[in-house]
Amino acid sequence: MILVINVICFICSPFQNVDGHFDHITYYNSESFGVGNKYHIDQELMPEYARPNESSRILFSIQDTKGNDVSNIFVMVEIYSADGHRIYLYPWTNLAIGDFDVPYTFNKSGNYQVVLSILNEDAARPHGSDAIPEERIMLTNNMGCNCERAVFNLSISETYGLISTLTTYGIIFSILLIITVTIVWILKQRRKNKTSS
Repeated sequence: MILVINVICFICSPFQNVDGHFDHITYYNSESFGVGNKYHIDQELMPEYARPNESSRILFSIQDTKGNDVSNIFVMVEIYSADGHRIYLYPWTNLAIGDFDVPYTFNKSGNYQVVLSILNEDAARPHGSDAIPEERIMLTNNMGCNCERAVFNLSISETYGLISTLTTYGIIFSILLIITVTIVWILKQRRKNKTSS
């Protein structure tokens, strides 16, 4: 019974103050990993289960490897469709802090890759035509750019959020039902053993 109460409290409790300066944890359309030997990047999509033609925001939080905020960095964000064509470019921009978001509305269902580029400290600041690079074939390739790159995957779907939510609640309900049936069966067996003694 204590296990059931703990599971319910864990599921219903709000998540606060997580790494990456995000106010809650998402599991779908979010990633977190280190890039190079200097940065750790958290990324998530809001809403988590974005649909086509729905306004969304791609959130980023860039920290150093110790989890501290980074400041005064140049970043660029590109979005590529599954067929490898760049569909959006957020050009090189100087950020006072590494927490930022990029608004974007995906037109179609499908898979997308988001490329985040972080200019190295010793690199010349991009300007003019350098600020808008050509489409790349290998998304992680940083040739011709004194930068670190991270590639994130996003999935946009009409129904996945509903299906995922119903599946999650179905699993939780099934577990609780199995535990309840087991407890009732054990209690009946004990009562039956007491009456036969």
